[in-house]
Amino acid sequence: QQQQQQQQQLFLLHPSIHPKKKSFGLPRTPSSQLKVSSPFAPPKETTVATVPKVAQRWRKSTKQLITLGPASSSLEMIEKLFVAGADIFRLNFSHGSQEQKKELLTIIRQVEEKYSHPIAVLGDLQGPKLRVGEFSNPNGEMLETGQSFRLDLDSAMGDNTRVQLPHPEIIEAAEIGHILLVDDGKVKLTVSGKGEGYLQCNVDVGGKISNRKGVNTPDSVLEISPLTPKDRSDLDYMVKMGVDWVALSFVQRPADIEEISALIDAKLEDGQFKPCIMAKIEKPSCFEEDNLERIVDLCDGIMVARGDLGVECPPEDVPILQKLI
Repeated sequence: QQQQQQQQQLFLLHPSIHPKKKSFGLPRTPSSQLKVSSPFAPPKETTVATVPKVAQRWRKSTKQLITLGPASSSLEMIEKLFVAGADIFRLNFSHGSQEQKKELLTIIRQVEEKYSHPIAVLGDLQGPKLRVGEFSNPNGEMLETGQSFRLDLDSAMGDNTRVQLPHPEIIEAAEIGHILLVDDGKVKLTVSGKGEGYLQCNVDVGGKISNRKGVNTPDSVLEISPLTPKDRSDLDYMVKMGVDWVALSFVQRPADIEEISALIDAKLEDGQFKPCIMAKIEKPSCFEEDNLERIVDLCDGIMVARGDLGVECPPEDVPILQKLI
């Protein structure tokens, strides 16, 4: 009778996984079946399939995802977060070294072994960073609403009338009337003209613009891969060290999911568990035509990047888009 109760309890904690709605707590391939070369030697066989020692604490449906940082990188803190309710730990590859992420994963697996409960690890790729160049004035320039401002490929230091935009793909994709947002939307530009290697813009919302501020292109689909050389290196490291999920930033279209899936397949060792793919929805192009349906069909999970989505879309539309997703 006790064995039956334990089996029923385990079923409640680990229900069958819907083919299109996979659980964050996916069981991984047993370590004994992994063929991973040094220095990523597989850990010893764990007992994560046994009845969890904190069963009552896991009677919930919503999963809690925790991003680890400098203040939460110790074994003691990660264990406290797990006991407090963390189901998934996110490793942000935008910051820190690859070796630091490997150390965090090792600690997470120690906690997993101690509590005999699977913990998912999500590696988050940085994605492309689109930024303006630098200005002669180290403090930047103040743009006034209504003035004209030029973005071009010239590497000369910027001033109150122009600055370098070292991304020819943005200049190529932009059309007259398209909006460009600088510094998370604090400065809003509208393309009023374009030529070989430049965009002439009207300043709709003025403000301060300074060195290396980010540029968002809500109206343009850029012909670039969501994976930079850094991302490809990080992805290779993620697969080798054994993360459960990979989050892809800057998803614009279904082909982006197909690209990363093919890259992961090519990196897997024989018999190695394939990490699931999390698509981060932060670009308006994801909602054009049937893009969203196809992205959902190709990936294993969706992350609604509300901060970035709220920059490129009207903030009041974000809850509606989230409900649509």
